[in-house]
Amino acid sequence: MTTSLSESHSGVPPEVRSVSNILLPLDGSEVSLGAMPLARHLVELYKATPHLIYAGEQAIEPGQRMEQLGLGWRELPGAVVDQSSGSAPEIILGLAQRLAHCLIIMCTHTGKKKEPDRFGSVTEAVLAGNPDRIILVAPEGIYERFPIRTLLLCHDGTPSATVATNPAAELAHLSGADMIAVLVAPPCTECPEEVGSLPAPQYLDQPQHEWPNWAHEFSMRMLALGSPPASLKFELVVSGGQPGSEIVHLARTRKADMIVMAVSSDWRARRHNVVRIVTNNSGCPVFLVRSGLGVGS
Repeated sequence: MTTSLSESHSGVPPEVRSVSNILLPLDGSEVSLGAMPLARHLVELYKATPHLIYAGEQAIEPGQRMEQLGLGWRELPGAVVDQSSGSAPEIILGLAQRLAHCLIIMCTHTGKKKEPDRFGSVTEAVLAGNPDRIILVAPEGIYERFPIRTLLLCHDGTPSATVATNPAAELAHLSGADMIAVLVAPPCTECPEEVGSLPAPQYLDQPQHEWPNWAHEFSMRMLALGSPPASLKFELVVSGGQPGSEIVHLARTRKADMIVMAVSSDWRARRHNVVRIVTNNSGCPVFLVRSGLGVGS
């Protein structure tokens, strides 16, 4: 069962920009360049400084490195070329810590994956370092142009998941996109235990009354924590089933251009199956926002 509603509300002021620097790791492969159209578009939206990160051999003149990577300055005006020898994940994470308000954009893998249910080794190591914000781009879903018209915000009813609300609202405002908030109701035995959670009703006696009431309460909670501008359409969709497959299905049927979701800061300890399923199968980039409280994924 699904239910949806639209609300009029206030949101982030147009002058607010939470992203000042965008980091794009490149390894010289054609696949790694697949994230370039998205990076270019987000640099324009956020008015951020683009950083091209190259880890490997000895540093050379930036223009030479750009040419070596198959890029021209016109493709990413104002780009800073950050190159260093050493571990690629350490270089990426180190730069993300030194620069203010960073967003990392990288492909899930650039070579052949050794394990089907995992991303590439560099991406896995970067995720294990708990970056505040990172967008994952599956090579299978790369486009030459990247307009953002529909954003899908994932929520599980827990306070931890609300950290993704403001970033999604801001991006919706900057891009003029519609935002759909989706909550997949788990079975009774899997209701969230986190304090402050707002679990979905469990299809009791009168679902035709219970679901709209719950949807309204949940929507008000979301809007109070951080909402898109009044000029944008905000829709709440509640669905039952397995979160990963339900989110993928909704993203594909509604032709989402990006999915925004919270991710807990214990990547090494947990499999994060929902994140993997959604990223590998939704057909669009996935924007992960770190939550210090942990998110059931």
